[in-house]
Amino acid sequence: MKYYSVYIEKTNDFYTYASDEENLSVGDRVLVSFRNKDKVGLIIKEEKDQTYEFKVLKIKKILHEEVSFSKSFINLLLWIKDYYMSPFDQVFSTAVPAGVKIKFEDIYRPKNLKDVLIKDDVLNYFFQKSRVRKKTLVDKFSKIIVQKYLNEGFLKNEDGWYTLENIETLNNQEIIKYFEEKQEVAKLTLEKKFDKKNIEKHLKNGTLIYERRIKSFNEENFKVEVEKEKLKEDTKLNPEQEAIKIGIEESNKRHFLIRGVTGSGKTEIYIHLIKRALEKGNGSIFLVPEISLTPQMVKRFKKEFGEGVAILHSRLSPSDRAKEWYSIYTGDKKVVLGVRSAIFAPVKNLEYIIVDEEHENSYKQDTTPRYNAKYVAIKKAELENAKVVLGSATPSIESYYYGKKGIFQLFEINHRYKDAKLPEIEIVDMKEEKDSFFSEKLLDEIRGALLRKEQIILLLNRKGYSTLVQCQDCGHMEECEHCSIKLNYYASNGTLKCNYCGISKRFLGVCSKCGSKNIVFSGRGVERVEEELRKRFPVNIIRVDGDVSKEKNFYENMYNDFLGGKYDIMIGTQMISRGLHFPNVTLVGVINADTIMSIPDFRSGERTYQMITQVAGRAGRGEKKGKVVIQTYQPENYIIEKIQENSYENFYEKEIEKREILNYPPFSKIINIGISSSEEKGLEEYCHVVFKEIVREDIELYGPMKSLVYKVKGRYRCNIFIKGDRNRINSYKKYLEEKLKKIENKKYRIVVDVDPINLI
Repeated sequence: MKYYSVYIEKTNDFYTYASDEENLSVGDRVLVSFRNKDKVGLIIKEEKDQTYEFKVLKIKKILHEEVSFSKSFINLLLWIKDYYMSPFDQVFSTAVPAGVKIKFEDIYRPKNLKDVLIKDDVLNYFFQKSRVRKKTLVDKFSKIIVQKYLNEGFLKNEDGWYTLENIETLNNQEIIKYFEEKQEVAKLTLEKKFDKKNIEKHLKNGTLIYERRIKSFNEENFKVEVEKEKLKEDTKLNPEQEAIKIGIEESNKRHFLIRGVTGSGKTEIYIHLIKRALEKGNGSIFLVPEISLTPQMVKRFKKEFGEGVAILHSRLSPSDRAKEWYSIYTGDKKVVLGVRSAIFAPVKNLEYIIVDEEHENSYKQDTTPRYNAKYVAIKKAELENAKVVLGSATPSIESYYYGKKGIFQLFEINHRYKDAKLPEIEIVDMKEEKDSFFSEKLLDEIRGALLRKEQIILLLNRKGYSTLVQCQDCGHMEECEHCSIKLNYYASNGTLKCNYCGISKRFLGVCSKCGSKNIVFSGRGVERVEEELRKRFPVNIIRVDGDVSKEKNFYENMYNDFLGGKYDIMIGTQMISRGLHFPNVTLVGVINADTIMSIPDFRSGERTYQMITQVAGRAGRGEKKGKVVIQTYQPENYIIEKIQENSYENFYEKEIEKREILNYPPFSKIINIGISSSEEKGLEEYCHVVFKEIVREDIELYGPMKSLVYKVKGRYRCNIFIKGDRNRINSYKKYLEEKLKKIENKKYRIVVDVDPINLI
């Protein structure tokens, strides 16, 4: 007898079951009795203990017809559970698409159908439902028998489906019995169609049977026909790229970081690595940080790998996601392109995980489980004997530090692909400008680019028209009733909107407090800049921000339209700074470089450098020379200076020195504990109780303190900040988990964020 830890869906614990079957494995789905009901379980591990103080139930059966998971996949989920301190149920539901989970179905089926009156409405309904696929019936009885009953008129063939005919005179009991077993109807369907008393009469008489069973996973619903990959002829790598490719392929190391300037051809290296893996029958996962990058990458990957690439992102319907997942699970598709959650794709013979734009914050999930796909990739590679390749022009400070220390094997590319020139960067001090929107320099550059029929990208990382709406008579500022934040004004649809909880309301142009029309709009958003731009330049302009991007197929249409020259200027928020390749863009303008630097976060300088450098890298990617104009009120700031110098190395040295002095990552690990309540009263007192309970001498604790945005979605929020070295933090997590269980209070919500990205 063997004992197993079994996970039951929608529970937050593992339960012990026994089995004397020899062919059970970790990752198998099983049927178990749980609280007197049949439930689907997932085998997590084989337990070492052989004696228990409680009665151990036996596993009823293995569900061979259901998808099972590899041991490495289960171990990855367990690692995420422990490392990010998340319930296993939430980890599992994040990793496995809903469409491939097991569900139960309640059905009615008739008993001894041949011996009851066919006139009865309920049983006649079952007769009308009775049909079987041609192939299924032939496989079961042989072509000769089926053809015989077709000839005699006892079977009818309609579009590949067989139904019974003239049942009263049919003597072949085997076929009758087979059709009887196939006749069943969902419980809800039958109860909607017929009176419950009629159904209960048949249940009592034994002519109907009620049954609750597992709804089978139907492979036919998910099978995707895939053409054999027709690999395109390789784009020739230059010597620098070829050396990196060979270096990764031949290295005994598992972790790699490529720091290559924008436009240096990192993608070409990735494509070559994936192709070589595919030629050996091995798979790869390619992660991009945002859905906005997928149309460009999908086009490239489809060109390279045909239909052999699976695409996974949040805009897919549940059924489409399940189909893609299953094509990966069966091995039909070995190349996966997707955003954060694609890291869980069950790729066969995984050789590479490539994390493009590895510095991006969107790899970190902001809901439970709060995993970072970059670190999950590193763990997955360890469990599956694969390699991880991280790439960016502006790596995170932590990743570059690991590269410098040899923890990651570091490769650097300092020249653009095909010797394209890096753009010239010019800084404009806005304190000396009359126009607060556009400097004379930027306007001159825009005019020149338009005259040359070249395209322009303008960045302002603020959504909406105005970030502040104030009455000049009474001084009232429009605020969100659910969050401690001012409402943004969106001129495009005439609404006031909260960018935290999403609530919006019509703006009638009057003060909500005194009714005055004397309203002033301040704090420029991207809509306002678009409006001012249109006044100056009667050209085709497209705005790209989080609101317009919700439209169906927006990213694909935006990418193709701008690439095709439909628009002259693209203006948008930070999403346009990432990885987009438009050869005719020669000018990039940063409207206000100061919007992120003012945020009180130890990563604000890093984020400013990354965002501006990335958007600057959109200029001059083709044969034409690029120009970047950065508008700022802080031209003397070292971040702006390093951007102009295009010196990531010098910027890194300055940042890493500060991190070491303050003992911030990578010199420490951090945890943020968020405590919130719908009632403000008592929150501060409870936070102090939590603080005293979780304190430990070898760990630094700060707080409790109010969040920078104190109220969000009707909940008041406080934080406790935890810092310590890697080993101490890892050992502290179990201590923390136990302590938090002791002081659990339903009035307060506690969220633990390990390796937080957002401290606001």
